[in-house]
Amino acid sequence: MEQIDFMPAVKQGYWFYGGLTLCPVRIVQHHTLYGTHNPEDPTEIAVDREADCFYVRYHPPGGHESWHDGGTALSLREAVFLAQRKLGPVVQWND
Repeated sequence: MEQIDFMPAVKQGYWFYGGLTLCPVRIVQHHTLYGTHNPEDPTEIAVDREADCFYVRYHPPGGHESWHDGGTALSLREAVFLAQRKLGPVVQWND
C-alpha cells in the first residue's frame, strides 16, 4: 500500500482540522483493490483483486511523513464523498 503514497493525485486539496488548520488531502487512482488479508473475512474482501479504484490519502495536523488512509472507493465521485465524510464537510479541492 506504501506505493500509493508516491502515485500522482487525480484530485487534491486541503481539509480544515478544527475549522482552522489546513491539512493536505489527495485522491489517487490505482488498479488494485487491496483486501484485508484477514483469513476470517469473506474471500471477496480478504484478497487483493484487480479493479480500478480510488484511494483517499490525507495528513492530519502536525508533522507527518506518511499519508494516512482515508478509505477506498470504486469511483472518483464516491472518493470525494468519502473524503468529506472522513474529514468534514469543508474540503477545498484544487481543480
